[in-house]
Amino acid sequence: MMWTRFEGLLTLCRMLIILSFAFFQIACSTANSLDTGERHTVSLTVVFMDEAQLQAKWTALSGKPAVMLSPRLVLETQKRTERVLGFYDYVNRTLYCPKMNFEVCGHELHHAVLGPFHYERY
Repeated sequence: MMWTRFEGLLTLCRMLIILSFAFFQIACSTANSLDTGERHTVSLTVVFMDEAQLQAKWTALSGKPAVMLSPRLVLETQKRTERVLGFYDYVNRTLYCPKMNFEVCGHELHHAVLGPFHYERY
C-alpha cells in the first residue's frame, strides 16, 4: 500500500514537471512571436550633469548660447526664453542630460537612435 502511494506521488510529480515545461515552452514562444517592434543597437556614452554644467558643455561644443529667445517668427507676446536642458553629441556619440530627468534623457536617447528631428533654427 505504501508503495502505491509513492508511485502515485511520483507519477503526479512527473506530470507536473512535464506540464510546467510545456507551459513555459508555449509562453516563451508566444512572447517571442508578439515582439514586432523596431530594434536599434546603439553604442553611446551617457554623462549626467547639472543644469549649469550642461549649458557650459553645450556652449563649448556647439559655439551657440545655451539660453536663447524663441524664434523671431513668433509673435512678440509669445516669445519666451529657452534653455538647453540636455543634448546628444553626434560626433562623440555622447548623451548629456540631468540624472533624474527621465523626460529629457529619454528625448535625447531618441536623438541617439533616430538622429536629428528638430527644425534647426540657428
